[in-house]
Amino acid sequence: MMKVTEAFSSPRTFTVWQYTVAHHQRLLLRSPRRTASDTRVDLHVGGVTAVFLRPSYEGITIRRGTDAEKEQVASLLGPRAFARGSFLHVIGEERMTGFIVGGSLQYRETGAADNEPSGFLPMPETA
Repeated sequence: MMKVTEAFSSPRTFTVWQYTVAHHQRLLLRSPRRTASDTRVDLHVGGVTAVFLRPSYEGITIRRGTDAEKEQVASLLGPRAFARGSFLHVIGEERMTGFIVGGSLQYRETGAADNEPSGFLPMPETA
């Protein structure tokens, strides 16, 4: 089951698993299973217009950006980044260490293997 949230926090390690500029610019962050009996956690944002991310995070907090943070990002990217009513998802609990501008933040926790699809809209294969 996929859940939409305004904030997500986990001590697990998350990696930028897939990003596509085609098919509505989608981003998938994944925390793979650590053992065969463990779960996998996928975080998804569609309609992405801008990102500033590290390749991986040992523990992650993603929250909805404040008005001041949104103004800061818009001053860097221009107002078109938020033209479609996009949200600012800030990486970092107290200070911004990265961001995603796009649609709703969705997450899914499952026992699926790491090489199985996320359950969100299919993303195109990489070459």
